[in-house]
Amino acid sequence: MSKLHFTLSRRFNAAFIVVWGLAAFSFIMWAGPRPLLPAVVGCIAGFVAGLLQRGSVKASPALFARASSALEVRRAFMSNRAGKASIALLWATGLALVAVALAGGGNPFVAAIAGYVAFMLVREVTSFGAIGAIGQGPRDNQHAF
Repeated sequence: MSKLHFTLSRRFNAAFIVVWGLAAFSFIMWAGPRPLLPAVVGCIAGFVAGLLQRGSVKASPALFARASSALEVRRAFMSNRAGKASIALLWATGLALVAVALAGGGNPFVAAIAGYVAFMLVREVTSFGAIGAIGQGPRDNQHAF
């Protein structure tokens, strides 16, 4: 069995939660006026994306357990509806945050980044618990080979 990709480890994801949290706090506090709307949009979309990622990992744990590269992790996400929707939501949220930031006042670049890091923080926190499902073996409707 190949070694699990590092992005699927609890330690790496916990570190990402800290990094995204510090980045979100910094961008929201640094920007003037405060980019509250992009941050709220990012948090709501991040929560939904996190739930979709949890569903994707729980639907295909064997594929994630065999993933040894970023491309294989992406392939595992694309193997089911929840994973596909999560990836689509990532792109849609990025576009929506740019539009919201451009429509608001202040620095639109900083506002869009603040919303995006808020998205990433909430997505990571929401999907963190699903990492434990990796390595538990295939579900009834999925084969390990």
